[in-house]
Amino acid sequence: MRYFKTIALSFVLVALSGCTIIQRTAHMYGSDAPPPLSFQYKDGGSSIYYSFTVGNASQPETLLFFYGGTGCPSWKQVMPEYVRGLTVSARVFVLNKRFVTDRSVGMFACGQGFDLANNPNQWVSDYSEFIAAKVNSITPRPRNVVLVGVSEGALIATKVAGQDPEITHLAIIGSGGYSMRKSLATLKQRGAIWFDVESGWEAIASDPQSIDKDWYGNPYRWWADILDIDPLPDFLKLNIPIIVGIGENDESVPVESALYLASKFKAAGKNNLILKIYPESDHRLNGNGISHRDEFFAALSGLLHQPQHIRQ
Repeated sequence: MRYFKTIALSFVLVALSGCTIIQRTAHMYGSDAPPPLSFQYKDGGSSIYYSFTVGNASQPETLLFFYGGTGCPSWKQVMPEYVRGLTVSARVFVLNKRFVTDRSVGMFACGQGFDLANNPNQWVSDYSEFIAAKVNSITPRPRNVVLVGVSEGALIATKVAGQDPEITHLAIIGSGGYSMRKSLATLKQRGAIWFDVESGWEAIASDPQSIDKDWYGNPYRWWADILDIDPLPDFLKLNIPIIVGIGENDESVPVESALYLASKFKAAGKNNLILKIYPESDHRLNGNGISHRDEFFAALSGLLHQPQHIRQ
């Protein structure tokens, strides 16, 4: 049953993204795709990661760190094209989750090892350890250390940004200030999703530690772990520049989530959040045959060109 639900969900996600599995697979075998590297964690585990430079500087002053995203697709599918809108020289580091292979498209069950490691505590630990290792290996110290959180990855990037004083900027795509439960309820009320969320939540609550039972492509444990995470406190504790980009027609995270986040920053008297809403665009910032990610990364570049932010 899980196999068929995962396939069904994958085709839904492909339809929403505007980018086919065939196109992504072709990219992974192309000459521009980055070669896999291996990062060894202190606990003996490992992850594949990718590293490449944008711009002409031999020693870029900016480091960008990517991590996360739902399921087990490899970041190799979209890099380095994903950040082509950057107008600053930067070294980009992209970390796959544990047990995600170099050319995984994340279309089928990811395996028990992946499911056991696919939880917020592990994500935060792995991302933090990787960032610290790479920043500490670079001399001189970079001027900008940017975390990029995409969709699910926004939860982790925001939390890590609040724990690591080396982080200077946070960039978020396809997320906001709602919990996943509130996002799904909002989408259901709007008619943007067709499945019965209430019955799903009840089933998950009946066996929240199960990695064998599945609801729309992910184990009950994954849902139980992230369904009620409130990202707002982690956002509000940050005094570094934050840029959030979301599609007006996002059917994974409602645009209301990002508007809510911006309203809470305003209410708190904080002016370090920039919100970019892209008209007629989806969860990947695609709309009418145009990828607005280029605009988003150009806007991020503008932030990075500004004088160093002074933390409160």
